[in-house]
Amino acid sequence: MRIRYGTTPEGKVVKKAEIYTPEEHGIEARRIDPDARRIIERLRRAGFKAYVVGGAVRDLLTGKDPKDFDIATDATPRKLRRVFPSARLIGRRFRIVHIYVQRDGLRKTFEVTTFRARDSEGDNNAYGSMEEDVWRRDFTMNALYYCPVDGLLVDFVGGYRDIREGRLRTPLATEASFLEDPVRMLRGVKYAQIAGVELPRPMAALIRKHRLALGSCSAARLTEEVYKILAGGSAAPILASAFRLRLLEGLLPAFDRYFSSLGRKAAEARLAEGLGALDRRVQGEGAGQVSRGLMLAYLFRDMAEGWKARLPPEDPQAYMVEMIRQAALPLQPSRKEMELAARRYLRTRRRGRE
Repeated sequence: MRIRYGTTPEGKVVKKAEIYTPEEHGIEARRIDPDARRIIERLRRAGFKAYVVGGAVRDLLTGKDPKDFDIATDATPRKLRRVFPSARLIGRRFRIVHIYVQRDGLRKTFEVTTFRARDSEGDNNAYGSMEEDVWRRDFTMNALYYCPVDGLLVDFVGGYRDIREGRLRTPLATEASFLEDPVRMLRGVKYAQIAGVELPRPMAALIRKHRLALGSCSAARLTEEVYKILAGGSAAPILASAFRLRLLEGLLPAFDRYFSSLGRKAAEARLAEGLGALDRRVQGEGAGQVSRGLMLAYLFRDMAEGWKARLPPEDPQAYMVEMIRQAALPLQPSRKEMELAARRYLRTRRRGRE
């Protein structure tokens, strides 16, 4: 292991990061998406730093196949566009760059972000260095930087050891991290389940304490986070854990009230049955083969039994869509997604009567 040193404003030499070689971290170059590698190589040839970051590195270290390869760089969005003229800028304040690669009839999208300053607030354009960017990451296991060109893994916050030893930690003080971005509470529950690590008791207590802070997050962002969970193949254990921690009170209030009325034991059994069926389907067919409308249908399947019992004779489709909309609040699934889920409920009702 190598050590990267730096200096404080007072001129004192201090340890900044630990750097692991391929022999130490064990990531095999063949497991890196070749197009992600080409993007990084092109950025490096243009004089920029670029790394695979986030969940892809975590997955590579735990033997899983990453679904996406996100990239972080010191190139600003404007400079990224110079290197990749066909890239698209996403977002109004903190700009994310999407680089598209067409191969074998399929279009792949790579998300590239510029390093953010440590004191950034919200979605703004305060760009910084890699040393600052690490403090913007949600958990240490997602705060690792891997370069597929030289094979080195850069770790500023002990994330590599945390993964190896099964620890879930935040780079910042946990309460400050959760208050800065309440979505991190939901992600913490998710990562504990998918990584098979125990949610630390102090962290669990903070999630219960600040559970309603999720209501301050944008509906669009919460909607995407929930869809990621539903598409991940582990929705049942993740949402059951969120239910036990009372986090669903802030995420899906109507959903939480319904399952709370059943009692904890019955609620967890119903969640395991309904969402377990979704998980098996995602694992069998692949997340890309299961539509969001179908995911919604599985999510509210238990509640839909009551809706079907009160179905009006006139325009039952519209009634079902409205019930789904109310149950999903504050999430904002699209009309098309809700209509697909409603049609599925109505089809199962007709089959049940035949």
